[in-house]
Amino acid sequence: MRTTLDPLDPTDEPSGFVLLPALLRLVRHLRSAGVAVSTSEVIDAMAALQSIDLLDRPVVRSALLATLIKAVDDVGTFDLLFNLHFALRAATPVTGTGRGEPRAIARREIATSLDRIALDQQSAEGANAHLEMIMEAIRRGDPDALRALAALSVERFGGLDSQAGASERYFLYRILRSLELSRLMTQMLATERLEAGQAGVDERALRAELAERIEAFKQLIAAQIRNQLAETRGADETARSLELLGTDEVDFLGASPRQLAAMRESIRPLARTLASKMARRRRRRDRGRLDVRRTVRRSLATGGVLLDPVFRHPKVSRPDLYLLCDVSGSVAEFASFTLTLLQAMTAEFSRMRSFAFVDGIDEVTDHLKDVASFLEVRHVLYRADVVRDDGHSDYGAVFARFLERFGSGIDSRSTIIITGDARVNYHEPRLDALRVIHARARRVYLLNPEPKTDWNTTDSIVDVYRGGVDEVFEVRNIRQLGEAVFRIG
Repeated sequence: MRTTLDPLDPTDEPSGFVLLPALLRLVRHLRSAGVAVSTSEVIDAMAALQSIDLLDRPVVRSALLATLIKAVDDVGTFDLLFNLHFALRAATPVTGTGRGEPRAIARREIATSLDRIALDQQSAEGANAHLEMIMEAIRRGDPDALRALAALSVERFGGLDSQAGASERYFLYRILRSLELSRLMTQMLATERLEAGQAGVDERALRAELAERIEAFKQLIAAQIRNQLAETRGADETARSLELLGTDEVDFLGASPRQLAAMRESIRPLARTLASKMARRRRRRDRGRLDVRRTVRRSLATGGVLLDPVFRHPKVSRPDLYLLCDVSGSVAEFASFTLTLLQAMTAEFSRMRSFAFVDGIDEVTDHLKDVASFLEVRHVLYRADVVRDDGHSDYGAVFARFLERFGSGIDSRSTIIITGDARVNYHEPRLDALRVIHARARRVYLLNPEPKTDWNTTDSIVDVYRGGVDEVFEVRNIRQLGEAVFRIG
């Protein structure tokens, strides 16, 4: 199959230079995103394009990157917009005939059972076969199969036609929630161990490699969403909707691998800033209110001059913190950020105990004592024994098990923070267990990384759990996470 560069609208291209409109739109959106591109650099880019093969997309990218971009930090923004304005189009798309089949599979046709999967949205067998094929393609590291499966995942789970005004992040989160790629990691590791047998595997290296391939697959899905939105909405509108935000404003659930890396770099400086602010606030509290009576009495020694005010010093104790993190599906990334932030602020709490859960719960406090990096926190969560039944998050069962195993340690000094989306997969919510925990504890909070518009949809029961917590926080990004932790502390 031959692929060609497909500029935005071939009908308005001036003769002799077919890529000029796409180039000028790319430059305009780069400038809108804060990338400095001068007129002389645009002229250099035009000259470069006139001397290369325009059908060789990697060469076109290299030429524009070399002439337009000066800072390494801007390369990610350039790639995002280049892939939008110079997207690959299939010359002869593979058109499906069944309901839900993809419009096209880029690069090459996959001659496997992919073509025979029943793509009905309600078909459990088709969904399971789809996930198995993703797992096998990730294990093999097959880029063509992964590209085709990314397109199929967008078509099957994205629902791009049903939400006309939704953003790319919304569709990406919706797809990742359906795929539950974190479960695939566990299954792939188990398969590799079984196949290795007595020889064994280097699990740490294998886990890192598979995690890298999963991140690359997420990026392929994001690219497919972006390309389909560009086809239906136009590249200009899609570029405006990309919302190239600052690191602290990027949603945890829709962040790209590049954005996640930048967010990980910023989490520890945020912890230091928050710890400093909380310490200043605590010192103000420790000072207490002015004791007028004792101040006046002391002033008698100086002839009634108020030289030495007296304050009532309140008894302020640092709370014991219990952190319960949902590590299922895409919210596992949010759990890592919350754990990393609070681990760096342990001095602000008298004691901190950390737990990970899916449908079982496991304490990871001791495992985190010597953790020095964000990556190690993620590895600790992966090693936790959190799957008890079917591997789908079950908040009700977790609350009951937490109360049974660890409830005796909860008292009036305990602050409990629960992180997760409160999606119970239609299991029993066990609000009674959460209320018992709340009655024993000082405070109970729920930090939810989903947008408020998604709360109480399908299996989300945020409003049900409001009856067992003091407050629910919307924590979609680093800024909101910092604000929530400061209020709780």
